[in-house]
Amino acid sequence: MGKLQIGIIIAIIIIVLFAILVFSGVLPGIRPFGSQKNSSVLAWGTLPDEALNQSSSDFNRDFRNIAFSYVEKTADTFESELVDALASGQGPDLVIFPSEFILKHRDKFSLITPELLSERTFRDTFQDGTELLSFKDGTLGLPLLIDPLVLYFNRDLFQNEGLALPPKTWDEFLASSGRLTKIDAAGNITQSGSALGLESNVEHFKEILSLLILETGNPIVERETLRVTLEDNSSETLRPAENALRFFTEFSNPQKSSYAWSRAQGSSFEAFAQGQLAMYFGFGSEFEKIRASNPHLNFDIASVPQIPRGKLNITYGRMLSAGISRQAHDPLAAWQVMQFLVSKPRLREISQNLLLAPARRDLLAEKNQNPILERLFREAIKSRSWLEADAAKTTEIFSNMVKSVYSGRKEPSDAVRDAKLQLETLYHKP
Repeated sequence: MGKLQIGIIIAIIIIVLFAILVFSGVLPGIRPFGSQKNSSVLAWGTLPDEALNQSSSDFNRDFRNIAFSYVEKTADTFESELVDALASGQGPDLVIFPSEFILKHRDKFSLITPELLSERTFRDTFQDGTELLSFKDGTLGLPLLIDPLVLYFNRDLFQNEGLALPPKTWDEFLASSGRLTKIDAAGNITQSGSALGLESNVEHFKEILSLLILETGNPIVERETLRVTLEDNSSETLRPAENALRFFTEFSNPQKSSYAWSRAQGSSFEAFAQGQLAMYFGFGSEFEKIRASNPHLNFDIASVPQIPRGKLNITYGRMLSAGISRQAHDPLAAWQVMQFLVSKPRLREISQNLLLAPARRDLLAEKNQNPILERLFREAIKSRSWLEADAAKTTEIFSNMVKSVYSGRKEPSDAVRDAKLQLETLYHKP
């Protein structure tokens, strides 16, 4: 073998060894091609880890220059943890947040500029109601999921009373509740047709009362101006908020024929799960929780009742969105993750895993083999909400409004007027 051949063989061996060391990452400062993470994106939210595990794995496989990770937080402490982390400079890059954060924590997010996302693209892509995220100078985040308010009903109790269908209007709801409510000789409610009228043991009382007002076309708070419209009356006889409050509270008044609920009933969720309540207003996300609480309960879901001959057919809906923190180390990398999460195949998978409706129009238009998801998709299309300056404080204002009426301290008109003044102070602090 000549010297030239020996030299070539040695050179080949050296090149092979060098390549092995390079691609194995043994040589200092050198990593395998395509596996080096130039940026990282940490997301926080209250969605279960398992709901996003596959998404993060797939993203890290397809986008090798960005390391995406997700941390699940407890819902009760999420807000305080997020605020504290951001204050200390240790917050996440991406936040999956509820609609209650939109106004209260707007200053903690980077707006998505019209150059990245035009208003037309947003409207064409995402369902009506998600525009709560839109502001004049940009969009606060991308909507992911919608959790609509629905009417759960006990099939067995309906069958016992010869009721074949759940009520479609509030008039039918009132009649059905009356037939399904049982009161003994001592005046005790032994079976409730519905759970309305109180704030202490009626789950989602604020959302139910909001629904009654929103169905009239009253937005409660205007999105663009933040003007409180709670007491706006189109005529002397049509007083949306006042009539909604009166209707709601009469279900807890023993002197009314609509009487169906009292403080003695305990939690409305527990009463329904135990088969003691015929109709329960809850969110779609509660379906599995109800089934887990009582596997033998024969129940189903339906649309919430509507105003007879009303112009709107809507329900109340919660929304989960993804937003970029102002402290994001690499906002463009976070933007890439957001786009990935709201992509059609990814959001479809997340929606099915969580049994929640997606916020994309094209996904909501799809037929679904799961009858529960099929119903939730239809309800999500109709969902509406309103911008809350501070969810805890608005809940307190609505709570006082309800208590002042059923206790007899105020007339509905006075309670609504006082609530409006309190809301105006909250939204327009000096």
